Amino acid sequence: MKPRYSTQAYRLLAHTALAAIAVLGLAACAHVDPGLVQPTKVYRDAPVEKSRLAVSVKPKSKLADAPQVLMYPFWIAQKMDNHLLVGREMARLVHQTWTGDAVFETLMFDPQLVYRGPEQAVSVGRAAGADLVVVGIIPYLYTGGSLDSTSVTLQIRVYETRGGNLVLAMEQAARVNARLDQDWILFDLRTRLSDSPLSEALVSMARDMAVPLKSWMPPTDEQLGFADSSQAMARNILASGSPLAGADGGPGARGMVAGLLDSAGLPGKNGKGAGSSLKLKVEFDVDSARIREESHGLLDELAKALGSDALKGRKVVLAGHCDSDASAAYNQKLSERRAASVKAYLAERGGVAPETLRTEGFGEARPLVPNTSAANKQRNRRVEVRLDN
Repeated sequence: MKPRYSTQAYRLLAHTALAAIAVLGLAACAHVDPGLVQPTKVYRDAPVEKSRLAVSVKPKSKLADAPQVLMYPFWIAQKMDNHLLVGREMARLVHQTWTGDAVFETLMFDPQLVYRGPEQAVSVGRAAGADLVVVGIIPYLYTGGSLDSTSVTLQIRVYETRGGNLVLAMEQAARVNARLDQDWILFDLRTRLSDSPLSEALVSMARDMAVPLKSWMPPTDEQLGFADSSQAMARNILASGSPLAGADGGPGARGMVAGLLDSAGLPGKNGKGAGSSLKLKVEFDVDSARIREESHGLLDELAKALGSDALKGRKVVLAGHCDSDASAAYNQKLSERRAASVKAYLAERGGVAPETLRTEGFGEARPLVPNTSAANKQRNRRVEVRLDN
């Protein structure tokens, strides 16, 4: 009995089936223009093709404080018309991307500045009160708009203003190809350019470069364990009871979680790790254990967390901490009194059973972050809550 179809016919059917599957898959992420006489046209957005991010200079350790940062308009090394205007708008786009991604706590951008070398940029940054200056250089730029391919190379250099040293340098190239058409049996695959391929390339590179920048920044409140909602508070308190977390007060018993935080460079107890516990920025009157009214809402949320199904009836420790102002003996007593004030508030106004609350104070002995700025001192003036194992 002869086969119904030849081998070539079977191959053609197989290729046709695969092509149909490809069309269905592409239709989910592209525009399809079906055709009956002519092949169906599938349009996909041109991808941004990037080189690997090269970091040639990088800091040895994390910053202790959130820096004030000044960003310059980009300098375009090629000769071209309106190079200052183009560099300004390219820098503005990267600035907006980094601001949206919260790379820096404070990122200033002055579009009127003109880059004339690192020494001048550092001097201007220092006069503006900036700790760091970000300079962008475009050694190569070809923009084809919506008709031709676009290529751009971006170099970012970060200088500290105190000594003028280069502390971070990175480079990346990106390309958006205009024509990547492919003709298949059942459909034609066409690549379409956006209205601004250069913007897409810059935003994509800016997000890649944000990764090493963020890794250099000091830890956020969330990473350190601060929380202001009852749900987040409950999670942090429950995490303090994990067998991996270790005992906060035990010598050398900070556990695996704290060790992992150490390896990530996150500061904490004795400057060595965030540890596992809830941190609260409870505000007190100066040199007093009286809780300020603006912190009542925060403690109300804590009472709600302690009354949740996961924590109700469980014993917790309220630990008071201070910054380095005043003497160590004074801060020790103050931290104990402040922890006692929090316990009284939770018992009297939050409805928490007082027998489930134990207090202790550590004064200034366990700074969460270095006492080098007003913001860091506020973090160190905290109350920590953890399960009492």
